Amino acid sequence: MKQKELDEKITAASISILSYCVSRTSNQQDAEDLAQDILYEIVKSAANLRDDRAFYGFMWKVAGNVYKQWYRKKLTVNVCELTDDVHEDYDEFAAVLEDNSDTYLLRRELMLLSEKYRRATILYYLENKTCVEISQILSISESMVKYLLFKSRKILKEGMIMERNFGEQSYNPKNLNMMYMGEGPNKYWDLINTNKIRQNILWACYNDSLNEDEIALQIGVSLPYIENDIKTLTDVWLLKKDGNHYRTNIIILTEDFEQEKASKLLPIQKEIAEKLKEFNDANETEIRNVGFHKNDMSLTSLNWHMITMMLFYAYSAVGDKFFCNETRPVTAFGEHAYLWGVENVKGGFNCCTINAEEWKATISMFFMDWSSRPNLHHSDFYANRKWVKMYDKIVHGDTNNLNEFEQEIVAEMIHKGYVINEDERVLPAMPVYTNEQLTNMVELQKPVIDEIGILFEKLHKEIVAVLKNHVPTHLKSQVNDIAAMGLFNDGTFVPASLLNQSGYLSTEWVPGEIATSYAVLAE
Repeated sequence: MKQKELDEKITAASISILSYCVSRTSNQQDAEDLAQDILYEIVKSAANLRDDRAFYGFMWKVAGNVYKQWYRKKLTVNVCELTDDVHEDYDEFAAVLEDNSDTYLLRRELMLLSEKYRRATILYYLENKTCVEISQILSISESMVKYLLFKSRKILKEGMIMERNFGEQSYNPKNLNMMYMGEGPNKYWDLINTNKIRQNILWACYNDSLNEDEIALQIGVSLPYIENDIKTLTDVWLLKKDGNHYRTNIIILTEDFEQEKASKLLPIQKEIAEKLKEFNDANETEIRNVGFHKNDMSLTSLNWHMITMMLFYAYSAVGDKFFCNETRPVTAFGEHAYLWGVENVKGGFNCCTINAEEWKATISMFFMDWSSRPNLHHSDFYANRKWVKMYDKIVHGDTNNLNEFEQEIVAEMIHKGYVINEDERVLPAMPVYTNEQLTNMVELQKPVIDEIGILFEKLHKEIVAVLKNHVPTHLKSQVNDIAAMGLFNDGTFVPASLLNQSGYLSTEWVPGEIATSYAVLAE
């Protein structure tokens, strides 16, 4: 690799390396020293790289190796003195418990002891159970109890002579939001987004392969409290276990990545926003002449309706080039979907499709809820077959003979603004298309959809280039797909946000008009 190119790559990656070091050390000085050691090793060895594309994988491998060497050196510092001539029959831990000497160290090591050793140790030393009694409680042989006690004493003794430093996450926990695109509901939401410990376990194992003790130290939580969480994360394939070590098995879009990406994508996103605005301004009459239900909606609602529709179609067309339903990975729950994490969620569109055939209805429904101030909530309909069936009836004007329960649903829909009363008729507040009208609308939009699709491909290329600099080697194979997932937010939400900030798209929603969703009559 040429020196100039090497210097440019190292300069671009230095912020990520420092961030990596800060999260694994206890103070800024250690982080800076470690970062310098890593950069030195990269400079020393990178000149021998034959393939420039392998630089970032090489970089993170060097970072991991240098950190492990640095960490081992930290562990060699003695904090209490134990001589090598201690008699084998002398039980130093029983003595510690008797005279309270070094009890902090003993408790600290018990905190890091794995369950099979910890239970036997606690039963023997703290609950004064005999080996026979322990064998009955744990349903193991007496010889196995003796082995566990012998092994745990050795582990505890070795641990008590080490200096152990809690990682940054012990006092500065990170956020992680699980993102999901694929079949069915996001079953990972409750598993991760509501559980700070599991979020930080995934963070701890993202750039480093850690054993259980190291995870406990990194996040500052005793091992007994996180063993089940580690198992759960492994069972649902978010953690991958290699021997006694764990690695995070999904890409995390970090704040460092988001900041670097944002500056590079903004010019393209502005161009997308301008093309959408130009199309709407030039084609208002033609759009209304398509003749769909609610074609007389206000200009504010019409702008939202067209822009969300065009963005969705443009993304769908480009997305099909990168992935399809058949090639999506299979999750631990047996569904085809993409999974990734995001450090900070800044907003977006919440999309949902209700297919007429799957729902045994005569309408399909499409939603692109604006998350910060939605025009409606697709969750009122998704997984609520009674609401979809009722909306189906309302679209077809079949509301003359409703029973009491159906009348209550209609009343709630009116209250929430999904339907309106007009001339003693109940009508849908969202646009409704026949198949022919939708075909005509898409044909009208096609030139700008194709232009935006080309810009989406440029966005994807830029996202891939940046993401490769921020992803551990073992996750490189996921970069193209997760960049395509990120493309949805970068290609749809950000351009719409620019139009919202300029005042072109207002979230002062017009009563009686649903702008960000529509229904289509099945043939």
